[in-house]
Amino acid sequence: MSTTDIRSRKPRVKNRRPSWDDEPSLLGKLTKAAFLICYAAAIIIPLWAVVATSFASEEALNKAGGNLLLLPTELSLRAYEEIFSGGALTDSLILTIILTAGGTAISMVLTIGAAYGLSRPGSLAHRPLLMLILFTFLFAPGMYPSFLVVQKLGLFDSYWSLILPMALNAFNLIVLRSFFMNSVPTELIDAAKMDGAGEFRILFKLVLPMSKAILAVIALFYAVMYWNIYFQAVLYTPGLDTQPIQVVLQRMLMSTQGLPGAASNAAQYQSTAAAPTAALKMAVVVCTIVPIVIMYPFIQKHFTKAVITGAIKG
Repeated sequence: MSTTDIRSRKPRVKNRRPSWDDEPSLLGKLTKAAFLICYAAAIIIPLWAVVATSFASEEALNKAGGNLLLLPTELSLRAYEEIFSGGALTDSLILTIILTAGGTAISMVLTIGAAYGLSRPGSLAHRPLLMLILFTFLFAPGMYPSFLVVQKLGLFDSYWSLILPMALNAFNLIVLRSFFMNSVPTELIDAAKMDGAGEFRILFKLVLPMSKAILAVIALFYAVMYWNIYFQAVLYTPGLDTQPIQVVLQRMLMSTQGLPGAASNAAQYQSTAAAPTAALKMAVVVCTIVPIVIMYPFIQKHFTKAVITGAIKG
């Protein structure tokens, strides 16, 4: 018997799919569903408790012993009326909105200009500037050197100290530069130059309209950074009366009587007409997270395309 005949008699093994590509069993589906339900509940229940407590009345909070409520028996808007009544809480919220809007605009102008300049081959001091930016990205300055720089520049106890020191983020700059280099066809830029377009016209008429996705993501990164600013405010602006909302929230959560120095003092908190302390604290928490929660669904669809294109191809 020849070797060919022996090979032909060997049983043929059917081509099977990998184990991870098989249809999951009923037990596997139930396990995954239970895990996802528990995971979602661990996220949703605390958020719901914060929102529900912010709408609870003083009587409902007293019955619960000052703890968080999932289903308040009596609803009240006193906490939100206190926030938007024009006192210290309102000033802090307005300040945070102004810092977020102004800081994001300044950061986007600087990041777009630097990223576009560094993405064009042959630009002035292209490689030294890029290496300098990469150096700051890998070796960030410490707290004390940053404090000395802010102090020597005359920015101490100034709101500019909350914007200028972090107006340009190296990571966002590198991602945006990579997007400009790899996702904007060089042929289009060369054709525009042949038609007599300058660099500014190419940037505003050609590059930016093709980069809406990455620009939305970078703007969200900056907005979240400025909205959640806390440590820089504590470090650089201790003498200012109006602080960002995150600093006010920290002081309220650490206080047993609410916000020191606010329009409503401790005696007002103890009266029946004033907002309850626990509800006021949770209302401030809601005001700090709602803007970002509202913004995220509009930007989320751009994350995968923008970040992956800008980071991997570069």
